[in-house]
Amino acid sequence: MTTFRSTTAALLTGAAIAAFALPASAQSASEVDALRAQVKELLTRIEKLEKAPSTPAGPPASKDAPLVAADAFKAPQVTQSGNSRVKLTLSGQIGRVVSLVDDGFDSDLIHADNATASSRIRLAGQAKLDDQWTAGTDIELETSSASTRSTGIGTDSGAFSVNERKVEFWIQHKGLGRLWVGQGDTASNQTAEVDLSGTVTMLGYSDIGQAFGGVAFRNTRTRAASATVNTAFNNFDGLHREDRVRYDTPTFGGGLQLSTSVTEGGATDGAIRYNAKIGDTEVAAAVAYADNDSRTGFDTQSNGSVSVKFASGFNVTAAAGTRDLGPRNSDFWYGKVGYIAKLTPVGASSFSVDYYKQKDLTAAGADAEAIGAAYVQTVDAWATDLYVGVRNHSYDTPTADFKDVFGVVTGARVRF
Repeated sequence: MTTFRSTTAALLTGAAIAAFALPASAQSASEVDALRAQVKELLTRIEKLEKAPSTPAGPPASKDAPLVAADAFKAPQVTQSGNSRVKLTLSGQIGRVVSLVDDGFDSDLIHADNATASSRIRLAGQAKLDDQWTAGTDIELETSSASTRSTGIGTDSGAFSVNERKVEFWIQHKGLGRLWVGQGDTASNQTAEVDLSGTVTMLGYSDIGQAFGGVAFRNTRTRAASATVNTAFNNFDGLHREDRVRYDTPTFGGGLQLSTSVTEGGATDGAIRYNAKIGDTEVAAAVAYADNDSRTGFDTQSNGSVSVKFASGFNVTAAAGTRDLGPRNSDFWYGKVGYIAKLTPVGASSFSVDYYKQKDLTAAGADAEAIGAAYVQTVDAWATDLYVGVRNHSYDTPTADFKDVFGVVTGARVRF
């Protein structure tokens, strides 16, 4: 290596002498200056290489040694926007489950897409005007094959579907807030689902109908199918996602934010959110009111949720809501206790148990209850959440009794 460096230095030195000595008649002044600068830079680099210590050859690699370093598996950032002014981010996830369900008469093994952590793909664009103004876009599509919300015992998985979740743009000013336009979350969406337990996106949270939603309750006497889990439970979580105009204020008062939106069709809503850390304790909460403008389904509704996570990992969550259905009101209550710990080096382990009560949803006097438990193991290196959970659902009306629906689910969410 030293001989190579010395020979290279000698050759470049000769080239430098020739460049400096070359008559002006042979080259223009600008060409000579450029050549001199290049040679000088090369000579400087060679001098640094000569002074650097050589790296001794190590022992032969073990046959069990990896062929490439672990860092080589870090995903390259190759997404590029068609417009150089916009930063483009590609992300998404795969969410699949295998569940065993029993309706009191029959049982089935269901292979489905998790309705909460559904498989999806997202393209988000963002561009800055200055330190105050930012604009962005979101296109998020759900790619579902057999949703847990609609797949029941003995039912076919159905055709593969692609559904819009978000097709929107937004403009934000640090001091004025953010304005959203297009298909996306209304102001009241997810206000009944505030949850710091670590199990919310998999199984254990207030949207009871997502995990075993397609399974029907069976009449104890006639065996006839009645309401499904998805229709017997509803957490009144705002106006969901709609074509709307939405406005969010900047965060103020140590964690408060106000939101409102108007949807296609005239429905309106408003929400107050709070997110803060008080000492070592995390607190998150939301309340919302929605006027459905007498569209099909309901007239008005109110809902809210709160979750508190302590430094120990212990956490508690509660949610409640009421909906005006016209001839009657329906109410729900939800509570959960959980614990998050680092039991393994691969990632956080989250545990929870919860209880849900629904009144008068499908009919006056109808009662629905659910109790469940969930465990989620995060594997940071894989960007994956592995989970398993159980839930029992009961449902009765003033005129009929129904068998409980019991389910066990296991699955994974893999993010990219």
